[in-house]
Amino acid sequence: MNYFTKDFFTFKGYTVQKIRKSDTDITVSLLPRRKTARCPKCNKRSNTLYENGGSRRVKHSRYEGRPVSVLVPKRRFFCAFCRLPFSERIGWVSSRGRTTNGFSTETISALRNSSFSAIQDMYETSYQFLSKNLKKLDMSVPWPEGELILGFDEHSYAKRHMMVTVTELKTKTLLAILPHYSKEAVAEYLSSRAEEEIGRVKELCFDMKFKQRKTVESFFPEASTVVDKFHVLSYLTSLIDSDRKIIAPRITSFENIRQIMRRPEGRLDEKEKAMLDSMFEEYPELKERWLIYQKLSRFYRLKSKEDAQMYLKEIKKDLSVLERSYTRNFLGTLDRLEIEILNYFDNRTTNAFTEGVHTKIKMIKRTSFGFRNIEIYIKKVMLAFIPITIILDQFLPH
Repeated sequence: MNYFTKDFFTFKGYTVQKIRKSDTDITVSLLPRRKTARCPKCNKRSNTLYENGGSRRVKHSRYEGRPVSVLVPKRRFFCAFCRLPFSERIGWVSSRGRTTNGFSTETISALRNSSFSAIQDMYETSYQFLSKNLKKLDMSVPWPEGELILGFDEHSYAKRHMMVTVTELKTKTLLAILPHYSKEAVAEYLSSRAEEEIGRVKELCFDMKFKQRKTVESFFPEASTVVDKFHVLSYLTSLIDSDRKIIAPRITSFENIRQIMRRPEGRLDEKEKAMLDSMFEEYPELKERWLIYQKLSRFYRLKSKEDAQMYLKEIKKDLSVLERSYTRNFLGTLDRLEIEILNYFDNRTTNAFTEGVHTKIKMIKRTSFGFRNIEIYIKKVMLAFIPITIILDQFLPH
């Protein structure tokens, strides 16, 4: 019992008098170590007890699946300097609070990986309590030291309401979620950063359809821009698939043909190769387009930027000889984004981490059954990515 009380239940200024354990909860009774209290007005200590008013029950934590509550004596003292009575303050409980600071920290930490309803049931608390503590948290993430590579992408909050995700790709850090997919929201966030931070950004990464790209680039004139390779490859496969539906409408009888055509040639098994050979024998136009996609896959595996530049010319040449089709439109995309595509070979930067953040955001939205409040949504998502030490630092007293 001594080990249990000393190492698990530690309350500054109090000693554990008794612990009552039942099948449903645990109650810890405390006794104050001092016979004096400090006046909140003049900060002088008083030893004149004015009133002893029973015990005050506050929630503390959970242990062995049961809620833990604390019984603290309620004492009032008389200050000889102010000539007024005052209630004794408890350092680890807020004024008139019904929970300890540790309870707030524990529930918010648990909220990182669970929904509001799950934490409400587990800790027998309310949504209002959780949301109030969540709003108290400062979610402004400092930018890492050294050279920075920023990733920008959009994701859906609800229906057509889009938000902007900002990440640091070198250290894999979620920096911010902007409440609106607009120039004003992007400009406001970047304007709030220090000039020293802006100057350390060496590279920017976007997908092909990010609408606020020019706004972002205006803040970083010295940074190079990279178009995410996965979006380039995906765009080409979508164009090829559009052609496939026109050239070979009966192809739908083949199993998973769309997924098979997206794979690099080296990852196909014998059954899949035979399936493609059968299809290409009947529709040679599809083979021409598929070979261009395989060339683009090999393009991103090249070692140097100079080789990539030469190889890109070959891909453009293959696209130019195609008859009028959706796939040929990709030639204009390569002409328009050639510099940004070739910049990939400087540091081989991709927006994969940002896409991973979006995958986790979707999981959070599913487990939470959606959100109605934008501020709560942003803080709930950021809570899942910020270090736990930041939460502890904001709730626990210094």
